Formats: sequence, structure tokens, C-alpha cells
Amino acid sequence: MRLIAVLLYALAAVAAEPVLSPEDTAFLHEQARKIVASAHLAAGASSGKWRNATPYAVHVPGGNMGYPAFWVRDAVMMLGADFVPPEEVEGWIRLMASTIRNERWDVHPGAVVPAYAVADHINFDGRATFYPGTYNSGTKQGGKPYGKYPPLDDHFYFITAVYEHWKLTRSTALFRSKVGIAGGELGLAELCERVYAVARSDEASGLVIAGDVETENAKDWGFGDTVFKSGKLLFPSVLKHNAAKQLAELFAATGDQIKARRYDGEARRLRKAITNTFRRGDGWLRSATEVGDQPDVWGTAFAVWSGAVNGSAARNASCALANAYRARTAVRDGLVRHVLTDDVTNHGLWQKCAAQPETYQNGGYWSTPTGWYIAAVQQTNPSAARAMAREFVGFLRGHMRPDGMSQAWEWVNPDTGKRNNPLYVASVALPYISLAQAGLVAQPPQ
Repeated sequence: MRLIAVLLYALAAVAAEPVLSPEDTAFLHEQARKIVASAHLAAGASSGKWRNATPYAVHVPGGNMGYPAFWVRDAVMMLGADFVPPEEVEGWIRLMASTIRNERWDVHPGAVVPAYAVADHINFDGRATFYPGTYNSGTKQGGKPYGKYPPLDDHFYFITAVYEHWKLTRSTALFRSKVGIAGGELGLAELCERVYAVARSDEASGLVIAGDVETENAKDWGFGDTVFKSGKLLFPSVLKHNAAKQLAELFAATGDQIKARRYDGEARRLRKAITNTFRRGDGWLRSATEVGDQPDVWGTAFAVWSGAVNGSAARNASCALANAYRARTAVRDGLVRHVLTDDVTNHGLWQKCAAQPETYQNGGYWSTPTGWYIAAVQQTNPSAARAMAREFVGFLRGHMRPDGMSQAWEWVNPDTGKRNNPLYVASVALPYISLAQAGLVAQPPQ
């Protein structure tokens, strides 16, 4: 019986059909295209009181300029479809590289930027802010409550940007060239390798780790930057797995088979470690092994979507996600909480979090992970995946603006009525891209 179940699971994954009708697919693609365009800011252009003084065109996180800077992770989440041209992506890579330091920066006693760390966001004057919660690019950034070190995800998103540029151009010229960094030049391929190694990792497994939440409080990634976690960390470990696969492909494309095999082996090692370390008996993946040891709704969906867990771990995670969708403990209107409403650790909230209960990253509902969630559920429960996809599109259709764009809030809470930050790109573009990369939406009309 177990063999039959495995075969059925494999056949379902191969024969996955679109989760949306052609009409809903066209609507979602068009909404994503419009909202990405609304967040564009050309070099020298202004939006309200802000002016992009960098030499590069950028995209900000949202069309309402709710986050007035170039955010690394938000920008990279717009890649993987047909929304941003390769010449702009090259500009992003050069802009990000220009702020990377080749020496450690002791910002102040409570904050340290390691050598080759990637900025959290870059201000319109081209200067880097390495920590959340501020736009300061000097010594008034970092430390409590945002961590001794910069968030652990942006290093891997930088590599994804380089990878997506290669996918758009099918040319390794940029990857093989030199780029400017703070204080000099470095080959982009070498820079990617140095950036890959920034996040502190467990020597035996390669998993990304963080120390004590009182003295270090490193943030696992930007969409959890109000959450305190320690030990081995799920989300940045999945990002590291993905970056290893991307570096393997990039080096293979340049003909460097030795490094291609090295990073392919690194991805396989991480996939095994992620499964063994974070897998729970109920199918969920734990968010961290110490503080924050709770079922991670976003992280579980992302790991399955990424292929960072496979076999029975992926199947069980998919079932857990499907069950939580049906039970309404993780999803409302196609939008997703970070923590299950029935998680007993802290009554449906994070064990330790700076955000107020039932708000933002501590109980708000987001569509940023909706595509990952649907794709993960599709692997074992296609009907639930289709139902959730229809609910999400219905939510977008039900909150249209006069200008033809959905409100696309960053997060909402349907129980309290609170909504925050409209025209947030990751709320629409990332779900579309995630479903498209999983092969679950038909190609948009030309």
C-alpha cells in the first residue's frame, strides 16, 4: 500500500493541472503586472517627496511608497516571470554589490555587519541600511530589537537575483564579470560565493543558525523580523538550499563542473538536514530548534514548494497544509497566517515577538506565501489547492480600486477588520510567480 501511495503522489505531481481558470489566470497575471509597474521608480525620477538619486531604475515594495527604499528581498520576489526586464535586474545587482563591504563593520557595541553581508534595503541616495526598523545608513541602525547581525536571508536573495538574470538572458557574461563593491571590484562569481558563506551555519549540517535571542537575536528573514528565534533556523536554511542549487546551475553554465558539483552536493546535504532537523511528527516543519520551536506555516509551504524536503516529509507537510486550510487554522480568503491559530505554544501567536497579537507577523493574514501554500497542497490534495486559489482570486476581485488594481494589502485581519499598506507587490506578484514556476497556471495570453 505504501508503494501505491508513493506512485500516486508522484503521478499527481507530474500531472498537475492549472489551479485557476484561464479567466482567473489572466486576471491574476494582469494584476501582478500592474502592481509591479506601480512600484517602478526610474533613475532620477520622483514619487511624492522621494527621488531616486541612484543611477539605476528600481522597484520599491509597493505602489503606495509605503516602504520608500529599494528592499532586496521584495525586489527579488518580483523576479521569475515577465515583469522586470534583464537590464533593470543587472542594475539591481550592481546597486546591491556597490554596498557590500569586504571588511567587518562594527556599527556599535550591539550591531556587527559581517564582511560581504548584503543590505536589508538601500536608500534612494545609494546608501545601505543593513537592519530592519530604520532608514539610517550610519551608526544608528541595528541592535535590539532588530538583531546584532543583519537578517540572514538577503545574502541568499542576492544570489537569486544573479540566477534570475542568467535565466532571463541565458548569458553568463555578467556572472563572469567584475562588479564594483564598497572600496573596490570583485568578480561577481566570487562575490556570490563569499555572500553565500556569510550567514552563520552549523558546521556538521550546513543549516543556518542563530544564537541567544537576548544577546544576538539574528532575524531569520525579513518577513519575520519582529519574531525572536534561536538555534537552527528553517527559513534561511531553505533559502540557502535554493541558493546552492542556483550556484550549481550558474557554475555549470560557465563550464566549471567542479564548483557545480560542489554546490549540488551542498544542496543535497541541506535537503537531508532540513528534513531530519525540522520535521515534526504531525507533518509540519518547525521554525527553529530553540526559541520559536513552533509549526512554521510559511516555512513549511516554502520548503515543499522549493523541493527542500522530499519523499514522505513533503507528502506529510502537504497533508498538514491541506488540513489546516480546510480547518481554517492557517488560511482565510486565500491569505495565510505565520502561525496556526490552534498552536498551543503561545495560543496561536509566536513564542516571542515584538509585534502586537493578531497584527502584522504575529497573527495577520498575508498573500505573500499564498502561491507556495497552494503549490504545496496541490501535491496531495488538488481539490483543496484549486479551492484556495479561487478564494484568493475572489479576495482580489472583491477589493478592487477605481484605477483597476486590487487593494493588495500587505496584510489584513478579517476578525478585527485591520488592513495595512495597499498596493503591496509581494501580495500579488509573488503568488502568481510561485504558481507559474510550479506549473500550476497556464501561460498568460500574449
